[in-house]
Amino acid sequence: MKKVRILSLDGGGIRGIIPATVLEYIEKRLIEITKNPNARIADIFDIIVGTSTGGILTCFYLTPNPINSENSPISKYTASQALEFYSEKGFSIFNASKRKSWLGLRQLISADEYRPTKLEDIFREEFGELKMSELLKPCIVTTYDLFMKSSFFFSSKEPKEKKREFYVRDVVRSTSAAPTYFPPATIKNLITGQQMVNIDGGVYANNPTMCAYAECRNSVFPQAKHPSAKQMLILSIGTGGGQFKLPDVKKSDSWGVINWAKSIPDIMMDGSIDAVDYQMKRLFGTLEKEHQLNYKRIDVPLNKRNYSRDMADASKKNIEALKIAGKEALNATMEESDKEYGIDKFIDLLIENAP
Repeated sequence: MKKVRILSLDGGGIRGIIPATVLEYIEKRLIEITKNPNARIADIFDIIVGTSTGGILTCFYLTPNPINSENSPISKYTASQALEFYSEKGFSIFNASKRKSWLGLRQLISADEYRPTKLEDIFREEFGELKMSELLKPCIVTTYDLFMKSSFFFSSKEPKEKKREFYVRDVVRSTSAAPTYFPPATIKNLITGQQMVNIDGGVYANNPTMCAYAECRNSVFPQAKHPSAKQMLILSIGTGGGQFKLPDVKKSDSWGVINWAKSIPDIMMDGSIDAVDYQMKRLFGTLEKEHQLNYKRIDVPLNKRNYSRDMADASKKNIEALKIAGKEALNATMEESDKEYGIDKFIDLLIENAP
């Protein structure tokens, strides 16, 4: 019985370089094993689910190649090009878009630290008029709808009766609108014209692996209809969180509104990451031994997180540090053991379970 292959990508701002580095390795390994220079990330997964920076990567990997021929790859971007996007555009998105402080008074007018103009221009340049339904594979990108006061999942495979269609550029703008970093994204449903005002899905699912599991349980794939956990192969990749700054924690009983307002978004986004990993391990731990290793989590080891605490730091120095961290995440998962498969073994499984 072949298994459904699922990729889940965490949020984390410029730290998207970490999963992008891991996936560059996976794609190069895929090309090496299959001896197919046109092999892409889109070929090895049946569904991709992403939050924030993970949502951006999701759309990169699933953007169709405008050259449609038997001798061309199915996707427009290689994994290396997705990594280059962060390396080359990160400074414009963050550092060059930072608002002036106005002697510390800026936050009394706007809590958002960065202007969205360059971010939106870059997304328009990369994705143009591409629509979600035109992406290569099923995918889910998370956001939070302020109008409806609820979570919302952008899907590339919406049932027609739901009457939902969105530009990819609007989807990635929505999922990356992290509170206090960028202002909410105001977008429209292309079918109904209904307006949405959205923020980063990381406020409830910065690690969207459980969302991916739930979506797959309700979906139909060539390998299985409504697959159970033992019919899934899940690769979940983190962005090395937990490094954010907090005011003096020993004095947290006297934090004012400003300190709590600045801290809560980071606490909420980071707090769910390990909780979801714990839930997934417990879920797969209930299966027969042969299926327990079919969930794999890759993240940077705690003692190797030698990069800026600021997830918006796109300086050259920090970008290089994040690339090193991505390689450390890979190194940590190279070896096989009784408790988990090494990354190369997991790649073999992904290839073997192609429908």
